[in-house]
Amino acid sequence: MTTHNRSAEANPDVPASPQHLLDHALAAHRDGELAIADERYRQIPKSSPFYADACYYRGFIHFQLQNLPAAIALFDEALALKPEQPAWLNDRGIAAASLGEHDDAAVFLQRAVDLAPQFALAHCNLAKSLRALGQLGDALRHFDAALKLDASLVDAALNLGGLFEVISRPLDAVESYRHAAAAAPDHPLPQMLLGTVLNHVQRYREVAACFERAATLAPDSADARFGVGYAYDGQRDFDNAIASYRAALALQPDAPALHNNLAYSLTCVARYDEAKAHYQRAIELAPSLSEAHHQLAMIALRDGAFREGWRGFEHRRTTQRGAHDHGTLESAEWRGEALNGRRVLLTHDQGAGDQIQFVRYAALLDARGAKVDVWTSPELAALFSRAAGVSNVLTVAPAVPCAYDYWCPMMSVPGRLDDDTIPADVPYLSADVNAAAAWRERLAPLADARRKIGLVWAGNPRHHLDAFRSGQLAELLPLADAPNAEWFALQKGAAAQQRDDLHERWTIHPLEAELRDFDATAAAIDALDLVITVDTSVAHLAGALGKPVWVLLPAQSDWRWMHARDDSPWYPTARLFRQTTPGDWSAVVADVRAALAS
Repeated sequence: MTTHNRSAEANPDVPASPQHLLDHALAAHRDGELAIADERYRQIPKSSPFYADACYYRGFIHFQLQNLPAAIALFDEALALKPEQPAWLNDRGIAAASLGEHDDAAVFLQRAVDLAPQFALAHCNLAKSLRALGQLGDALRHFDAALKLDASLVDAALNLGGLFEVISRPLDAVESYRHAAAAAPDHPLPQMLLGTVLNHVQRYREVAACFERAATLAPDSADARFGVGYAYDGQRDFDNAIASYRAALALQPDAPALHNNLAYSLTCVARYDEAKAHYQRAIELAPSLSEAHHQLAMIALRDGAFREGWRGFEHRRTTQRGAHDHGTLESAEWRGEALNGRRVLLTHDQGAGDQIQFVRYAALLDARGAKVDVWTSPELAALFSRAAGVSNVLTVAPAVPCAYDYWCPMMSVPGRLDDDTIPADVPYLSADVNAAAAWRERLAPLADARRKIGLVWAGNPRHHLDAFRSGQLAELLPLADAPNAEWFALQKGAAAQQRDDLHERWTIHPLEAELRDFDATAAAIDALDLVITVDTSVAHLAGALGKPVWVLLPAQSDWRWMHARDDSPWYPTARLFRQTTPGDWSAVVADVRAALAS
């Protein structure tokens, strides 16, 4: 045992002075000999001017040992004797905050700041408790004060960044995390937090750099490797994402999120068998992981295993995204009960294309004796008002939900039937007769005797795989001189402007200004002979109208187009043209050009 006060112990008959006891206790405390230190602090008499210090340091020992109530009692005893000690007030506040008593903590920390306005650490700790109390503006002010007083205070920078995220100021969070990363260049946490918030603002190249740096600093961190993979996912660089996730799995083989994300990246490069194995492992490790169930279901549906697929497809409603899209109504949810004479409400489900695909089930329920209403988005309402089997269309929640015997999300219907046969009688949607006639009259003189072909080359840019599903109009230029063809643009959005760049080489008549909703688009399609489109809602609309439609698919196509088929069980009038090389439309365009020529 180390001896710290040799002169006092050399003559045990001479009582040690309070000063010697305190010095010896502090030395033992610094050396981590807490029991010896505590005993020496205890020996200091109450009459000594050092007694308050002894109480404080004994409290600090209990704080180190996580005996917080005892620490607080001793801090209070010390502060009763010396109330104007900013460092003691700070530690008393930290102890209260550690117990979740942030009201109490804020009182002591505020006193510390009042006594010592330059005390950066107290500002930081006060800000933490104020944030916990929901006083976000005051918390922001004190975090900022802490950093102005001490720019090297990494804890303040990290917490300020977190607060900026909470109040939806991600760019300010980026700057705070950059500050923390600069102050602690050899620590991986600031890099990882910076990478996470950069990911939220979709600055994926910077994200990858942050997590790569974190992985260099912490080579055994699976989280860092996970972040690298996530960054490459964001850039749609799935090969590098796969490599990064595999590196993370080597470090943490039983992490369900890693198996799930690796499986997703494998799916995006059409390696479905490998993806399936990792989704299954993710579910074994985390049975309630909805994303894995949902993605596994889409692999089953792609394979034509409909019963298995529809069962797992229900998990779309409990994924992080789906939980916001799917609510419930007061009436009972239909689970396959008899429907004769019942009122049923089919509710909107996912995107417009999904609803167009699945509104077909209204006719099937109608044939079973149900009166079917549909709740959909306004841009689909007029079109769905003429859908087979639909009695009425709503664009807002029903005023009297209990007026319905049952409700059911559109895409849940097939999983609750006792027959997996896809109802593929088309058309099940129809265009407005007068609008379609007006379009035919308008387009006839433009086309003369040539085939009238509608064209869509790009989908929703917000779709997570739009870069793969959409093309550039210039990539379709070999179609420009196809024989016996007159072209009409059904393209909407920013991509429609690509037509202007090619107007001297390809005459495509613009229609988009008048395609205000799906009803207007349906009327235009009705007046055409053929629609050629990438995978968008227009493909579903043309198929539901029974119009010949050629769909240009990426190498990794959506589940509903299944595997390696050039036809669709959903749309008898569809013909599918598939990429063989991801991102390369040239072979697809050549096949379409040949088909047009024939």
